[in-house]
Amino acid sequence: MAVVEPHSPYAVTAQGRAPVRPTSNRRWQVVTLGAACALPSLISVAIGSALQHFEPGGHVLGILHLVVTLAVVIPAYFVSVHALQPSAPRWCWLLAPAPMTLDLAATHALALLLPFRPGLLSVLVFALPSFALAGAVVLRSRTALLAAVGTLLGVFVLAFPLRAMQREMGIQDLLRGAGIPSRSLLRPVLSAGVQVTGISWDGHRAVFVLSDQADVYAGSGGLGNGLDKAAVETVSPGYSDPCGRPLLSADGENLTTSPFSPCLPEPGGLWSDGANRYVLQRDGLTITLAAAGGELSTLSGGGEVRQAILATHPATEPELRSLEGWFPSSWLGCLLL
Repeated sequence: MAVVEPHSPYAVTAQGRAPVRPTSNRRWQVVTLGAACALPSLISVAIGSALQHFEPGGHVLGILHLVVTLAVVIPAYFVSVHALQPSAPRWCWLLAPAPMTLDLAATHALALLLPFRPGLLSVLVFALPSFALAGAVVLRSRTALLAAVGTLLGVFVLAFPLRAMQREMGIQDLLRGAGIPSRSLLRPVLSAGVQVTGISWDGHRAVFVLSDQADVYAGSGGLGNGLDKAAVETVSPGYSDPCGRPLLSADGENLTTSPFSPCLPEPGGLWSDGANRYVLQRDGLTITLAAAGGELSTLSGGGEVRQAILATHPATEPELRSLEGWFPSSWLGCLLL
């Protein structure tokens, strides 16, 4: 059998018929281009998610979001051009914006279905579209294009079960971070103009610190450690003598304990001392609510405090999401959020 020389035309023809497979250089191009496209998208959706959590509707912070995103896009563009040069030296300057723009659009559309959280699972899911698009641009084959389309569709379909799982995981992360043993104790007072800024467990009861929203947005009441606490609520399992123990009360920037007297019963399982402090026994729980006096609290009148405690109910999923911290508070949350 004759040996075909490598430089013969038959060898070239045989090589031309062989299927083109991605080499290690092509794989490296896909990884580099995918990372360059993923970074601006991840930073953009992360900033947008954080702004919605900490200060919804902040116009100045929205402009800052846009500026930071553009500042990351520019160096990522040059990295994308460098990644495309070996496979498309003439068209790399024109090809580079395509996957980056498509990825930004895909991740922001995905964020409408699956809110971004700073956990490993969110990072992986939101980064998948960039690497799929990078493969289609670098390899430029029908297989790569079909794989990119399939990956994008799969990510959007998986967003629904992942959202349900992450919602439950977020609630469990909230309970674990605050040390609260049961979800049934999550019955915070949710009243207009007041926001829950601190959640904890003191060994016997769940403690909810409430601050006026105006103070929270001004930076004086964040996370329950600032000034002007509007009120404090406690929720403990079981019924006990409502008049026989002191009440935890809001006093400016501090929480104080003082006797609950005079203790006067009211209809509906309610007790009051006439000083914006109430005890309610309902659904196997003892709930107390004590508002700061004067101008320190939106709940400054006894009628507002009474109405707020009577309106307490098991927190719904949207209400619980407003209580969750943006950062995961456990290793499991860091992995699954």
